[in-house]
Amino acid sequence: MTSDTPGRIERWLRHPYAFRAVLFVAFALALPSIAIGFHTDDYMLLGFLARSYPGSPPWYDLYNFAPGGARDTQALIEASGLPWWTHPELKLHLFPPLASALLTIERLVFGSAPLGYHLVSIALYLALVVAVGRLFRRVLPGATAALALLLFAINEDHATPFGWIACQHLLLATLSTVLGLLAWLRYSEAGWRPGRYCGPLGIGIGLLGSEAALGGAAYWVAYQLAGPARPGCVAGWRARLLRASPVLGLLAYFAAYRAIDGGAANSSMYVDPLSSPGEFARAAAERLPILLGNALALVPSGLSITQPKVPFILAGLTATACVALLYRACLPSILHEERAALRWLVPGAVMALVTTLGGFPGARLLLPSNIGFAPLFAVLLVRGLRRGPSPWTSSLGRRAGAALLGVLHVALAPCLLIIGTRAHAQLARKVEDAARNAEIGAAPGQRVFVAAASDPMAAEYPRAVFAVRSPGALSCWSNLSMAKVAHHLTRTGPSSFTLTPVSSTLLTGPFETVYRAAASPLDGGERVLQCGATIRVSAVEEGRPSRIDVDLGAPLEDPGLVLLAWREGKLRRVAPPPVGATVELPWSPGPLGL
Repeated sequence: MTSDTPGRIERWLRHPYAFRAVLFVAFALALPSIAIGFHTDDYMLLGFLARSYPGSPPWYDLYNFAPGGARDTQALIEASGLPWWTHPELKLHLFPPLASALLTIERLVFGSAPLGYHLVSIALYLALVVAVGRLFRRVLPGATAALALLLFAINEDHATPFGWIACQHLLLATLSTVLGLLAWLRYSEAGWRPGRYCGPLGIGIGLLGSEAALGGAAYWVAYQLAGPARPGCVAGWRARLLRASPVLGLLAYFAAYRAIDGGAANSSMYVDPLSSPGEFARAAAERLPILLGNALALVPSGLSITQPKVPFILAGLTATACVALLYRACLPSILHEERAALRWLVPGAVMALVTTLGGFPGARLLLPSNIGFAPLFAVLLVRGLRRGPSPWTSSLGRRAGAALLGVLHVALAPCLLIIGTRAHAQLARKVEDAARNAEIGAAPGQRVFVAAASDPMAAEYPRAVFAVRSPGALSCWSNLSMAKVAHHLTRTGPSSFTLTPVSSTLLTGPFETVYRAAASPLDGGERVLQCGATIRVSAVEEGRPSRIDVDLGAPLEDPGLVLLAWREGKLRRVAPPPVGATVELPWSPGPLGL
């Protein structure tokens, strides 16, 4: 096949029904997500709506997990709405009012049946695929556009956005910004005047859906700075900057976000670039190559949360260099139309990725970025697999690189998407089983203390399940330690005991530092009230508690008290030892299996 002769696959991609076929594939891949049901944060948000979770925010602000004020935070800690080690001024306040309103409406319509919620998510995802397809058809040749849409639709990173109800905000924001971008392209390239207003409107509505709309705005900025000029417009950087002036509207969004006290503070996993620029830069230096490795080579970024980060960083840098070399090798055969599109789509994808680096790391963050990466992969596959000489590397090496890219993003990605959807469903059932099988008893209003459980699926989320399925069963739920080691529990009095992690300290795991940044140590002797108990930090090592004293305010044998620990796949009761005696609580992996 010569460099200018389309192959069989390209002819298939140019078929009039190619886009309909991709939409059908997207539907077939997304439909099994209905088996996931409610999953982790879904229960927490539904508990907020039912007002059965401590400190439930109003219906229009469901993603306000920690308001940031010392008084409100202390009240949440005492009611066990936040862990006892939470920073006194922790702020985890996201503000997607459209997503909150959508979930409120879904609860009114569908109640406690998850099927309807999932059908809404699938419909949003299919609408996004259609909108992205229209974008690709506008800026890319037919075969490349169809392949780019296929790569976007089967991307394994999308299992969480369309499969996790709590992530509907990502779909809302991305869909709205893509529609706004399409309107702006029509205005810029064809003079369609309504697009001058519909474009910014799409971004604005997207920002009400989620902060992820900033990723969509990144494409808008990239197009204004590097995209083709509209006929009749003055060219040059000064003119392009003038055309980008509507983006200044984003400043109004940031001002409003500050006015409602949105953002994050005093957390190691959520970092606000506006209030903590230095900490954000440090986190971004780690997270950007990790997420690039996920986007370019399917290296699972989620594992970097609990595993050493250096291998993931190196994998991301290597993948980026390899893709850059492959692009250079394919450059002579890339069409002018494709180059013009990639000139703003790829920088837009990278900028979109940068806007997500302050969030909890994971593949779900790549949804906006994949709008720009999918066309890049499509161009490299279409041009890289063709025979013909290359001035930068051998034809065999170029074709081998493109073939490897195809194996990853055409063959492996949909398999991983299916596996990821199934894994979400299995994990959801495990969390529900952890709540159902917890040795709590039937008495209502019990105070539950989890002495040792390192996995948040065992330590935190069973409580959310109780809040939705058995709202009166528990009065509070206190998680005492998430250290990934065995613990010694020594009874010091009728109502008190000490809890000591063996050969470790508390606040070393990633899920613990969600609530308290590593740079904010706890002091020895510090006391915290929670769930009617007094928790005192009695020993520290490098600012992290190595022993805590707990007084439950009632004898450990009180029937209203439940002392649990995660052992052998179950939250089991801990039999109170005699005063002065010690029991060992061995560590075992939780539902996540980590």
